[in-house]
Amino acid sequence: MNIKTKCLLTALAAALTLSACGSGEPAQPKGPISEDRSAAFKSMMPEFMSMGKMVKGDEAYEVEKFKQEAAKFAESSKKPFTLFESDPQGNGEALPAVWQNPEKFKAAEEHFRAAVDKLNAAAQSANLEEIKAAYGEVGASCKSCHDSFRMPE
Repeated sequence: MNIKTKCLLTALAAALTLSACGSGEPAQPKGPISEDRSAAFKSMMPEFMSMGKMVKGDEAYEVEKFKQEAAKFAESSKKPFTLFESDPQGNGEALPAVWQNPEKFKAAEEHFRAAVDKLNAAAQSANLEEIKAAYGEVGASCKSCHDSFRMPE
């Protein structure tokens, strides 16, 4: 195989790899309601990620910091769910299943809220083993909802 063919194949492989990864853009447009919903979800992530570093042992477990972050996360995690109405200008990553099966979506929201409340209670008790289990439940709840109600990334 000559150098020109190798370069062409390398470029093609790179292009296919990038297209498989996606462009990072949603498959459908985002209207203002959808943008606000996405922003609300993103706003609660710093606390969740920081708690995750402590739970995984990547950072030292600081009891007071963890308590504060869990309480803030419990509060900020409520807002996104107030923004789940179909956006006539586009729902971004939200699948139509959110509105087609509202009972299932509401059950997923309630499961998430219960897991977040459990995490906050465990954080306030400062029992690291309970915290780890509760953190895992929140993560599993997020994944379950994303699997059913959000476009794959």
